[in-house]
Amino acid sequence: MHKSLNGGCYCGKIRYEISSDDIVVVHCHCSNCRRSVGGPFVTWAVVSVKDLNYIGEKPTIHITETKRERGFCKDCGSSISYHKIGEDTIDITVGTFDDPNAVTPSKHIWDRRRIPWVKMEDGLPHYTEWSIGSDPIENYDK
Repeated sequence: MHKSLNGGCYCGKIRYEISSDDIVVVHCHCSNCRRSVGGPFVTWAVVSVKDLNYIGEKPTIHITETKRERGFCKDCGSSISYHKIGEDTIDITVGTFDDPNAVTPSKHIWDRRRIPWVKMEDGLPHYTEWSIGSDPIENYDK
């Protein structure tokens, strides 16, 4: 099903549209994501770079020591994106969607770094790290 999703930062200076047939939504528990958004985990929509269109201002980019681009609003601080340089996908924070209910998460990633008091009994598979090429954790601490 082709989806068209809109969103933006808290102050509204950054707006975007995603038009895609292929959106994967994940809960990430890694420490880098936690620090970048200031929460116990972050929910990302992983989309093709070509399916994302910024309207108006683009995010300010911070390049990490591991060559990842983290996009945020320089005015209100909203975390918008995560992109590994050279990859053809980009992660967009679902919390910045106009309608976060338009997507459904499919898995948890980097679960070995999940804060123990975060209980995720949602029936989704949990992966030790990124899920590509690996099996979900059989017995994770809910």
